[in-house]
Amino acid sequence: MSAQQPVTLSQINLFPVKSIAGISLSSAWVEKQGLVFDRRFMLALHDGSMVTARKHPKMVKVSATLTAMGMVLSYEDQQPLKLNYADFDMKEADATVWKDAFMAYTTTEEANVWFSGILEQPVQLLFCGEQSNRVREKIGHNVSFADGYPLLVISEASLDELNRRSSENHMMAQFRPNLVVSGDEPFIEDGWKRIRIGEVEFEIVKPCERCILTTVDTEKGTFRVSKEPLKTLLTFRANEQGGTFFGQNMVAKNEGVIRAGDVIEVLETQPKVKYEDKASKKVTAEQKEPSKLAQENRALTVSINSNVFEGNNTETVLEQAEKNGLPIMNSCRAGICGACMVKLESGEVHQPDAPGLWDVDRKAGRVLACCCIPKTDIEISA
Repeated sequence: MSAQQPVTLSQINLFPVKSIAGISLSSAWVEKQGLVFDRRFMLALHDGSMVTARKHPKMVKVSATLTAMGMVLSYEDQQPLKLNYADFDMKEADATVWKDAFMAYTTTEEANVWFSGILEQPVQLLFCGEQSNRVREKIGHNVSFADGYPLLVISEASLDELNRRSSENHMMAQFRPNLVVSGDEPFIEDGWKRIRIGEVEFEIVKPCERCILTTVDTEKGTFRVSKEPLKTLLTFRANEQGGTFFGQNMVAKNEGVIRAGDVIEVLETQPKVKYEDKASKKVTAEQKEPSKLAQENRALTVSINSNVFEGNNTETVLEQAEKNGLPIMNSCRAGICGACMVKLESGEVHQPDAPGLWDVDRKAGRVLACCCIPKTDIEISA
């Protein structure tokens, strides 16, 4: 990067409700818990567990407009939902984001009904409060409903490099970054440790591991059958465990204003993580779409850690477990990371070839809950 071409902040994006479409701003106030208004709301089940576009991709088509009193939410032909902070019930409610359990607040019954109609299942809209009650030890301060870290940065050149390699074209919206920076050096953000933008100093914490949410077509609100861009990221941005990485998680060290056009001042650098480039090698593990398997729906008996329920031969083990209140650890939900690996103690499943399942795992009787489908009665230990 020449001195004549400084890296600048080209986009500021916030996502008022976790998993819905983002809003682009020309300037923003940064708090330690994230951008103001960013992921301060979340859909949850009755027990407080989060509901996201990882399972309900249509959520990315819900858009928000901020108002002086709250916000207005829109979705296709639905009547817009007007939310005013003054109308919130503000009753304490359990909330869970991954392994973090904390207290949030209820909003309105109207909001619950509106979102339940879109997702076709009962959900509630929760508010984290002006100051979130969720404190992450790894960060040392409050965090909103974001997955793990308050902020995500990606460079335009990184997306350009991904699109150069991928068979499909991808948009920045698929990756949901808060901050997008200009420049012509792909993955320049990997080498940053501390940066300053406007009034705020940021610290890069770790690369962002990507999941099935990146495969959602943001215009259609559906998953891409091709599993792109995860397939392409697997060829040049993956670690030995099969995790794929794109963008950098950050935390703010102080509060202040940032503006589109601000120059990125690099205060400290760090060695870039080196990923094996497999672009010249054939990727032998191809994903099949489990839902496309043509077969008659049959009732089966499924046992997970000795918890027995009536299952079927058309949905994945992970989907069936979650429907029966038996969550299994997972991340990508695309057969790539291996986080949902379980032991098949008895019975048979259809297990498509998947990057997250190695031959040694198959021989040991392990399967991936996110993409294997029961063929017979099965017993699983997770």
